[in-house]
Amino acid sequence: METCRVRILGSDYSIRTDSDRAHVERVARIVDERMRRIEEQFHPGSPTRTAVLACLNIVDEQLRREPPGEESVRRRVGTLIEKLASVSQAPCDVRDR
Repeated sequence: METCRVRILGSDYSIRTDSDRAHVERVARIVDERMRRIEEQFHPGSPTRTAVLACLNIVDEQLRREPPGEESVRRRVGTLIEKLASVSQAPCDVRDR
């Protein structure tokens, strides 16, 4: 397992992954861009709120692209919940923004 450092919305994260570094960096770049866009448009006020709105947007787009399937939806939502939980528990100093 490899550790990759990424920066999202002004905060650094160490991501442990079996994926290659380029994939993790691409995912982080997409999340960072989406979160920045949401902050600019809606000024949600907190990084957690911004992250939730970004997740909702990303999942909505993904679900619109794939054929509906209850198991697929459950799996994706479960994965996003796990990722959001791990990020929200990670030490993060939002004052660096």
